[in-house]
Amino acid sequence: MAMTHVLKRRRNFLRINVQFYINIARNINFWIISLSHLFTHVFDLVNLALIPIFIEEFSIDLLQAGLLVTLPLLAGMVSSFLSGIIMSKIGHKPLMILSLLMMGVSALLVSVTPNFLTLMLYLSLLTFASRLYCPPALSIISESCEDCELDRGKTVGFHVSVVMLGIASGPIFLGFIILHFAWRLLYLIFAIPLFLSTVPVTRMNVDLLNEEKDKGGEGEAIKIASVMKTSFILLLISLGFRSMGIQGVSTFMTTYFVSEKGLSKSISSILYGVGGAFGIIGVLAGGAISDKMGEKRWITITWTASLLSLLVFSLAPSMSILLLFFVLYRVFNSGSIAPVMSLVARFTSKSRRGLGYMLYFFSSSLMSAFSPIVTARIIELFGIWYIFPFALIILGFAILMVQLVMPENN
Repeated sequence: MAMTHVLKRRRNFLRINVQFYINIARNINFWIISLSHLFTHVFDLVNLALIPIFIEEFSIDLLQAGLLVTLPLLAGMVSSFLSGIIMSKIGHKPLMILSLLMMGVSALLVSVTPNFLTLMLYLSLLTFASRLYCPPALSIISESCEDCELDRGKTVGFHVSVVMLGIASGPIFLGFIILHFAWRLLYLIFAIPLFLSTVPVTRMNVDLLNEEKDKGGEGEAIKIASVMKTSFILLLISLGFRSMGIQGVSTFMTTYFVSEKGLSKSISSILYGVGGAFGIIGVLAGGAISDKMGEKRWITITWTASLLSLLVFSLAPSMSILLLFFVLYRVFNSGSIAPVMSLVARFTSKSRRGLGYMLYFFSSSLMSAFSPIVTARIIELFGIWYIFPFALIILGFAILMVQLVMPENN
């Protein structure tokens, strides 16, 4: 009897999961949004992987290199805030089209930038445009599941795994391009799919987007106050501290590989991208497991595992151990993305979901924006290895903070 019951549960589990992926495969809007979202994030790690090259080509110091990350993050913070307001005025689809067009133009400008100041400006415009896309895209994706109470984590996780392909592919393409060509070619190449992505987005079925434009009723302050519950605020704070810790390490990771581990710029970039590719495993697993285990519990597990992986990575006695725990660090980092997105959705009603994601991106950008400047100063004073204790302390605090969050259902 017991064995029959187990087999029955397994068959039911497989049937439900097969049906979930069939539903996803048939959802045209899901794929239009996911694939176009992929291209909006292709430069995320490229800008960081290029830090050693920027230092050499533009003759800048570590503090100026930190500004190349901080100012785009600040631009992304402003963009995240404005996206909620703009979306309430013009709707989801027009905002996504605007984002793609702005990104395409910004990428072209980066490819021809003549100096450090224009590079800083164009990278900021690129990040500003990129962050406009996320809130409308995620608010649609979070409601695109057949049974959102059961499948939201898996749906968001599958979407993010597609986006992660873009994040990972950028540094990998860069690594091969700089073997034979200038780094600027990458920005020129990826400007093309950004422009082309506007075509399918324009043709999406608007009726499925649950558009809720502002009719001139509530002010933005009232809308924000309506979602700022105590647990949601605590979640935003914990996510902000976690972003701060991760950003401090990420900014100078390729610099660490080049200066401390003796890797070439090309290999460092490819390694950075490969780590992101392994992160797709974490995203897919995180979405499925958190739906069963609960978002908060899985977030705690992955954040703790990520912290421990980074600790071992910073103390690794050999290259093989260093590479192993770098991959594990990226896997566990990505493992919390889907449950975090799902948790944000739980704290906000459908009509306020875009606003909830806007607040999430805004708080994360705000907290992490100055981390590159701080870590650059730490490197100048103590050496590059000391960015790891700085990050570990902040990541540990984020784990403690998230324990105070009490999830709820909508």
